[in-house]
Amino acid sequence: MLSTLRSALALSPVRVFMFFASMMGLACILLIPPGQMPDERNHFARIVQIAQGGLVGIKLDAGQAGGYLPANFPSEAELLDSLRFHAERKVDMGELSALAQRQWDNHRSWASFGNTVIYAPITYLPGAVVTFIGRHTRATIIQTSIMVHVINAVISIALCTLAIALARRGVLYLMLLASLPMVMALNASCSQDGLIFALALLTASLLTRINTLDPGSTRFWIGIACLFAVLTVSKPPLLLCSLIPLGLFPAREWLGVGRRKYLAVAPFVVSIMAFLIWQHFGMTPTKVQFLDGSGTSDSGQVHWVLTHPLSLPMLAYTTLKVNLGHNIHEFIGVLGWLDTLFPAWFYRLVYATILATLCFCAYPAIRNRALAQNGRTVFVTVLAVLLAVGAVYFSLYVIWTPVGAPIIDGVQGRYFLPIAPFLALLFPLMPRAGQLSPSESTQRWAMLGMTAFLCFDLVTLTSVLAARFW
Repeated sequence: MLSTLRSALALSPVRVFMFFASMMGLACILLIPPGQMPDERNHFARIVQIAQGGLVGIKLDAGQAGGYLPANFPSEAELLDSLRFHAERKVDMGELSALAQRQWDNHRSWASFGNTVIYAPITYLPGAVVTFIGRHTRATIIQTSIMVHVINAVISIALCTLAIALARRGVLYLMLLASLPMVMALNASCSQDGLIFALALLTASLLTRINTLDPGSTRFWIGIACLFAVLTVSKPPLLLCSLIPLGLFPAREWLGVGRRKYLAVAPFVVSIMAFLIWQHFGMTPTKVQFLDGSGTSDSGQVHWVLTHPLSLPMLAYTTLKVNLGHNIHEFIGVLGWLDTLFPAWFYRLVYATILATLCFCAYPAIRNRALAQNGRTVFVTVLAVLLAVGAVYFSLYVIWTPVGAPIIDGVQGRYFLPIAPFLALLFPLMPRAGQLSPSESTQRWAMLGMTAFLCFDLVTLTSVLAARFW
């Protein structure tokens, strides 16, 4: 018994995360049926388009955008539509069997997927490569989609593991974020959101390594700029997070003539350039008005905001009052088509674990002020994160909400997952990468606690998915 306890206490964050993340990813791959994540059919359609060489989509008319895909590519209604928004229903094995036998068709017909065709191809490339291989090895459409689930899960978990291994601030916090059920389900889907989160986690992890003694090489900052550019063209609100490097150096660096201040500006400049390029060549030519005819209007909403600025505080307050609780649940995990809730006790467990993790990560700075993050970095990081959160709300208000509505529609908790990792920069610096605490004994007990949480996480995720769909 004592030897087992010692072994548990000696576990490293990287090994613990890799084991549990692999198990949770496998559970999601096996237990979530095809098409049972939000907009998964449309994400898969974008992957197929890219696999055919269509890096930029097609706008058919004012209300339709997408591309020409195999004629028998399933519509959203054909992907076990009876399950959507009906948590009491299980998979119809006959329907699933018939869907699983559908082969790729060489003939093409028009397919609409206006909400994903505007996305840049970068984070879809792994799935596109797998789809290209699947189509040329006579895999069925569903077999190909499962292969996409697998490759996305493998790459996302690998990137998250690398991020945890490299981080020098908030390692336990990053572990917790990467282990949330919502993250795991997105990893093992056709959505790009899992890969975007993993890249954001890696970017934040690399930034935690910057300090006055190690300001980073030119190659390091070029890499950071490229990562932020990918994040920005994939999810434009993340452009605001590229402001964070501006706060990583003390004010005297900006008053001097050193090159480091120019390197810190590079992520923001490169991200803006990448966004403008993709907007011109990929987004503007394919953008259609979402929910046309329901009172939404991109230009009309922007005009309303500019002419009613005093209404914005009440808009924000009302939106948070009505939706904040559910958005937090979605951030943690509301799976399927946002119809698969976890038990109430599990959400309370996650709340308690988040609070304990934040206190644990901040505690070393209380004992030793030399480890604490500098005030400039804290201010810029918090400001950039708040701006990015505000950009998510604003974008959904513009594209998804009727003009002048008192509440912002369409906001989901998962949209904030790629923003959250950057808060790791607020925590104190550890002596080594991947270290939870300067004290070895404290780290061991923290790992024991996190391991216990991950056990609950794995068992609960598996049982909830099995009960929901099967």
